[in-house]
Amino acid sequence: MDFHRHDHQKSDGRSLYLYSRERREYTVTNDVEGPYAPNPHLRWHPLRREWVAYNPGRNTRTLNPPKDFNPLAPVAVDGFPGEIPVTDFEIAVFENRWPGFAMHAVGLGDDDCPAAHGACEVVVYSTRDEGSLHDLSVDHIALLLQAWADRYRALSALPEVQYVLPFESRGAHVGVTLPHPHGQIYAFPFLPPIIERQARAQMENQALTRLVHAPNPRFVLEDRDQTVVLCPEYARYPYECWIMPKEPVSAPDEMSDAALLDFAEALKRTQKRLDTFFGGQTPLVMWCALPPKGFEASWPFHVQLWPMQRGSNAFKFLASVEQITGVYLVDVLPEEAAQSLRDVTL
Repeated sequence: MDFHRHDHQKSDGRSLYLYSRERREYTVTNDVEGPYAPNPHLRWHPLRREWVAYNPGRNTRTLNPPKDFNPLAPVAVDGFPGEIPVTDFEIAVFENRWPGFAMHAVGLGDDDCPAAHGACEVVVYSTRDEGSLHDLSVDHIALLLQAWADRYRALSALPEVQYVLPFESRGAHVGVTLPHPHGQIYAFPFLPPIIERQARAQMENQALTRLVHAPNPRFVLEDRDQTVVLCPEYARYPYECWIMPKEPVSAPDEMSDAALLDFAEALKRTQKRLDTFFGGQTPLVMWCALPPKGFEASWPFHVQLWPMQRGSNAFKFLASVEQITGVYLVDVLPEEAAQSLRDVTL
């Protein structure tokens, strides 16, 4: 499916990418002004053997502003400045003002605290300032998948970047500070250990491939023409759902039009299924699971949804034992979760 991308440089030098189904013109208005904190750095944790990223400037980031001062909304002519200084758009992606990783970072001038090179981008799903991804049309969600793939290719091409992570944190329960529906993209200068472990495991045991080719019906929510939706039998979160293309691809830009639309509809229906089951917008984490560098041939693209609820009025909090050990304690069996979600009427 064709799409168009319009590139715009913001007043402080950051990039803004505007995605649309057809080529269109934009009326540029008032850009946001204020602090820009592009100098994150890394420190090595010798016990955990992993990097920790620091950027104290992130403490000044916007927190739940009034609706009239929404920085993710389109900006009217002579309107209040915002991050997307155009009067209308379909999907917008821009560099974060308070990044955890940045290509222009210079670090602390200390070999033990190198610059945290990379990128952090904000992905604004639409001009709607409330609602959820599942409120968008199937074609619009397909455009979002294409935008993810486009940014994945561009960021992966940077020699400093080892892993690109599109994701969404939805709901105040998981720390969202702007209610306007949006996600983010992080481009890491290293391969996070937990991602590397999963990527290497997939090379060895083909677990993701087997899930698609021989799914256990007890765990399947939808078996569609091009897509399978399931609760994995080893889910770490109650009601965790995975949306997986039947034909393995490294990114959505390798999918046929039919497969792309089928996947978009499956993603829409799965998010709606979760919200319907819980009786409202459930807080969740959405992981757009794209392959790290070097694993493109073995890691198939898919999306994972991790709801942070275990009942209509019960939230899933990561307990101390889970945070300390990384061992998850799950209150709902995945096969029972799958049955409950299958019973939801959409």
